[in-house]
Amino acid sequence: MKLNPAAENDVPPAALAALAGKLTRWACGAFGLAMFLSVLSLRCLYADGSYQLTAVLKAGNFAELAKNRDFASFIYQLPTVTAIHLGVTNLHALELAFGLGCFLPWSTALLFCWWLAPRHFWLAMLGCAAGYLNAGFMPVGEYNVAHAFFWPALFAIAFARPLKPLAAVILIVSALILLFSYESLFFLGPPLAVLAVLRIVRGGDAPWARGALAVATLLLFASALIALDGICYPECPNNLGGFKYGISQIVLNPTPPMIWTFVWLVLAALVCLSGRGFTRSRFRLEQALFAWVMLIWAVGPLLHPADTGAERQYELRSLQLLVPFALLLLASCLLLWPAWFERRHHYLVCCGASLLLAQSLWLMAVTWQWTGFVGEWRGVLVSHRGPVRLADTPFAVASQDGQALDFAWDWANPTLSILLAPRQRVQSLILSPFKLPWQPFDPCQPRQLPNLRRYGINYDDYLVALAGSATGTTAPMPPPSRH
Repeated sequence: MKLNPAAENDVPPAALAALAGKLTRWACGAFGLAMFLSVLSLRCLYADGSYQLTAVLKAGNFAELAKNRDFASFIYQLPTVTAIHLGVTNLHALELAFGLGCFLPWSTALLFCWWLAPRHFWLAMLGCAAGYLNAGFMPVGEYNVAHAFFWPALFAIAFARPLKPLAAVILIVSALILLFSYESLFFLGPPLAVLAVLRIVRGGDAPWARGALAVATLLLFASALIALDGICYPECPNNLGGFKYGISQIVLNPTPPMIWTFVWLVLAALVCLSGRGFTRSRFRLEQALFAWVMLIWAVGPLLHPADTGAERQYELRSLQLLVPFALLLLASCLLLWPAWFERRHHYLVCCGASLLLAQSLWLMAVTWQWTGFVGEWRGVLVSHRGPVRLADTPFAVASQDGQALDFAWDWANPTLSILLAPRQRVQSLILSPFKLPWQPFDPCQPRQLPNLRRYGINYDDYLVALAGSATGTTAPMPPPSRH
């Protein structure tokens, strides 16, 4: 439709505003529910998560994994470390605490953005949906934290006018977290710092506020230098190569959610540029079609579990640099031409909120798949003794029954087996399918097993099975009695 409100076939602005408000509430509610279910389902243990939690439990404190990313790692670990220092030793409670550390950062960042500039909240929703929810299924990637706290920093610098004390605190805290977060700050830190310098130069803020902006500027420039050190001297050179490889995969081999996202954004751009969107005469029909598209998008993982691409999101983590960088340019355009964006405000809100809603529903469907995987994994742990080759389990080939996908993460399989052992009695460990150059510990060496007795982990059954196994593998046990 033409965006001129006087046009005959325009949808009334009040109707568009009501739709935008409803979509925003539904999207934020769905995202919050998706994060809540991710915590309850122990999705924090997926991929590197089980290894990182094991490292924290062994240390009984923060575990440093990569010095240039320490602050992001410590955000993940903070609830667990706090619980340990408070005397909590229940393993399940500590796993839930670790889940809070993994899944609260984005919820917190979105809440900060809403407090700082609710009028521009659509931009943060768009960043979350297009970036994080397309590349953040792996729970402990430090890039998730870097992308999350990029948004409060941007909102405080660009949109929070005048800078009030709460906004200044949010800015400084976000900049501190970004200081040691991820190598992407080499590209994201300087533009944010330049925006802060421009704001200081142009004036309009109180002296103390200009001081807060100056501190944030120094921190953001420092984050770029620390990120540069991480790029030049990476802890794991393979990760840097994988990051570059992921850029090509975005174009050559996108996941289904990425394809949906691209189509959605193209349509939204066409609406905003052409000035034609919802029409008064077919408003209800267009809303119904809108809803059906999002529903089909959301249930895709349940209808085609082998095609979700969740396990490939790690390869696409470069999106968590490309998306915020692109939207930073969009935010700059918003500052330069606010009237143009204001005339299209309701459509921009609808775009960001609907994308976040659809992606959140998709995430809930994949989280349901994860719970099925966890159930199968525990079933294998109960039905076997000693070290178990992955080839001897149902996970050798991804399940096609719509209830579980192959979420196994090779080198992390033994740590996942320990943390998911029923009643904390470890009687079997599922091995990696490959001969690895490095692994956290050798499952066939009793002295290397992580000492987690403080949390109720007992290896007695496993050690008995290991001692009686000449090859390091055992046959499946008979099914347990139902009496």
